[in-house]
Amino acid sequence: MCDRSLRCRVLISLLAVLMLGFGVLALYLYDTRDELRRCVMFIQAQEIGAGMDAQSDFSKLPKHYAGGELSYTLYTADGKALWHSANLERPRKLRRGTLEEELSLFRAPVNSGRIINVPVTLSDGSILMVAKEDSMERKLIGDLLRMRAMRGLLLLVPFCLLATGLLFVLMQWTLRPIRKAARLAEGIGPHDPERRIPLRKLPGEVLPLARAANEGLDRLAQAYAYEQRIADDAAHALRTPLAVLDLRLQKCRLEGAADWPAINREFGLIHKLVNQLLALAQQDRVQAGTVPSDARTSLARVAREAAATMIPLFEAHGRSIVVRLDQDVMVRGSPDLLREAIRNVLENALYHGAGTVRMILSKAQQDAPTLDIQDEGAGVHLETQEIMFQRFRKGREASSGSGLGLAIIRSTLRNAGGDAHFVSSDPCIMRLAFRRAG
Repeated sequence: MCDRSLRCRVLISLLAVLMLGFGVLALYLYDTRDELRRCVMFIQAQEIGAGMDAQSDFSKLPKHYAGGELSYTLYTADGKALWHSANLERPRKLRRGTLEEELSLFRAPVNSGRIINVPVTLSDGSILMVAKEDSMERKLIGDLLRMRAMRGLLLLVPFCLLATGLLFVLMQWTLRPIRKAARLAEGIGPHDPERRIPLRKLPGEVLPLARAANEGLDRLAQAYAYEQRIADDAAHALRTPLAVLDLRLQKCRLEGAADWPAINREFGLIHKLVNQLLALAQQDRVQAGTVPSDARTSLARVAREAAATMIPLFEAHGRSIVVRLDQDVMVRGSPDLLREAIRNVLENALYHGAGTVRMILSKAQQDAPTLDIQDEGAGVHLETQEIMFQRFRKGREASSGSGLGLAIIRSTLRNAGGDAHFVSSDPCIMRLAFRRAG
């Protein structure tokens, strides 16, 4: 359960940190009892050895102190044993140290047993080791620490409960913006595709996820808009051809004779229109600048291939096409798409222009080679040249075209990093600009 709950994970992490803090405190309090025993023994030993030196009468030293038996060992300043009390079989080990060192902030723990042995520096520099079996102090200090530990544990339970409740409240407060964003995200749909997850007041750790989700929603909204646009374009473009075809079929049913050439012509127009809509939809899905840098095309080659496919049509109409491609250049874009775009321009020049059609490759601009396609017919007026690239715009409303050709050409070129536009109306010249391949 907790592996899928952010709240549970954070609570467990905070409780683990809390327990770690108690563990560090317990480790810090380790050896407290023996430390207190040694401090008490230092004080007692200093009182016992006050005013004494190596020449003093050590037989007068007390045998017992505060209920514990005492034993003594005398050392010189350089660590040579001089004397030990009669209740010892051998001198006790020399230990150096002071009460100030015992109370220092950082010190290594010293394991003290049943008997505490501390040094006292006498007035002449000699060292008197005072040892005592401090059973009474040991019991008293142990009972005191045990009682304080029990009190601490009793306070720990409500403190942990309070801390857990506080952490839960803090998590509720922290996750409130996330829950609000989740509720708003639930309302995102086709009826409101522009709604986004609000980034304000979201925790910084969640912002990358929310931004990524909003970017994904932007892409989905764009795709949804494309689909709506395709449906609208199809409905707009197919309404008239389908109505004409329906009228012809009704006429055939009423007259009992089918005008197959006219019906085939209408089906051909519908077929061409559907293909153009599909091509335009494909270009709409490609955002400008997303063509891979390794998509390289020989502009002269695709231009020659496009012209070669149009030669039979030009000959059938008694027209000629002149191609001048003095130099080749590598440009960005798919060769199939660029070839189809050039062929569409030549087709427009064939059906809507007049005279000889010329196709000239120019590299006047270093980064943007151009291909000019010119005919001798009446061109598009300057004030309407840009409008002609809009969808379903025709130069003559009575023409059989769909008004999608120029829109497809411009979309193809722009998606490859180039552009398409008219540069002259008399003669009519359309310029296709390409982006040089890096």
